[in-house]
Amino acid sequence: MNKSNYSTILDFGHSKLRLGVFNKNLENVYSTSKKIIEKDNIEEYSNTVKLIIKDAEKNIADHLENIIVLYDSSQIHSIDLSIKKDFDQNVYFKDINSSLILEANQLIQNNYIKDKIIHFMINKYIIDDKEYFKPKKELKLKKIIAEIKFVCLPIVKFNEIVHLLKKNNLQVLNFYCSSYVKSFSYINSLIENKFTTFLDIGWERSTITLFESKKLKFISSISIGGNHISKDISHILKLDIKEAEKIKKSFNKSEIEFSYNENSENIDNENNSLMKEIIKKNISLELLKKVVLARIEEIIELAFRDINIINDYKISSKSILILTGDGSKIFNKNSFHLDDKYNFKEISFYEETNLEICNSGLKFYKVSEDEEIKMSNKMVKKEGFFEKFFKFFGR
Repeated sequence: MNKSNYSTILDFGHSKLRLGVFNKNLENVYSTSKKIIEKDNIEEYSNTVKLIIKDAEKNIADHLENIIVLYDSSQIHSIDLSIKKDFDQNVYFKDINSSLILEANQLIQNNYIKDKIIHFMINKYIIDDKEYFKPKKELKLKKIIAEIKFVCLPIVKFNEIVHLLKKNNLQVLNFYCSSYVKSFSYINSLIENKFTTFLDIGWERSTITLFESKKLKFISSISIGGNHISKDISHILKLDIKEAEKIKKSFNKSEIEFSYNENSENIDNENNSLMKEIIKKNISLELLKKVVLARIEEIIELAFRDINIINDYKISSKSILILTGDGSKIFNKNSFHLDDKYNFKEISFYEETNLEICNSGLKFYKVSEDEEIKMSNKMVKKEGFFEKFFKFFGR
């Protein structure tokens, strides 16, 4: 089978690499994940990529080369741009849209020279003083404003991943922000709600994505994640970080399981021994809960700081908050009553699988292909690399 018959998704998590290989029928033919031990060691990432690709090629009996990368970083950010054009006579929307977006892209490149554009989304058009979200190609106009959102990553980080893959004879086919791609995939399976907010809590960072009517309105990351909760527990209990991680994970148990009782048969031996360790050190379970909840509140409040969701959007009571990512697994409605603390319409927890994460990347890639704006070779050559970004129009 030819390598072009496969779509390969590689998710660069901070603590784990996930790989999914799919055939032309979009069926998963191989998936796996491997933990990263030394998380700041780029060589370990490179060696893990080499190993994970080698295992995949052995299983599918074929060679893999082109990779769709999912990546998150606390340095990912969004830039809003409004670009306006006036014409002396009526023109067709289809004739000027591509050049308008190219010009917007060029403005971003010229003013944010240290950033790499990962995504762009057209929020809306204002054509002859009327709002449009997806104008007809044959629409005539004399005045147009395009409001565009760009999602960017520092070029240094982007080049680091590209170089890592090249070392392993792999080429980057597409490069996506994983938090955006996942939330874009999940939101289409949710009940329709005007405002939906995703908080993706990873190992060392948390990313917030806000959607209005299923269109991205805001994306931002902070450098705090689930590992910071483990460090807090480690510091208070004077425990090894691995033991602290186990205790943290016990927070997603029910209240009965989390409470230690020497004669209880309701808890497993591992959790029981962890609770014994806490009591031996005279640590109050209530104090431990407060410490963990304090860090969780910090993550939520810092994630919402830039968006100022209450003061600017005033949508907290109208928005659904969905928690995703490995760091959110400590949440459980039996353990933390977040509904009492935050005035969201609903708070829910989305448990992701490794395959589901990779599949979200594949679905995003296929939707992007279907919605791609076709440009002439001359225009692509003149404007450089921007060809790939037109696949996000209309989202």
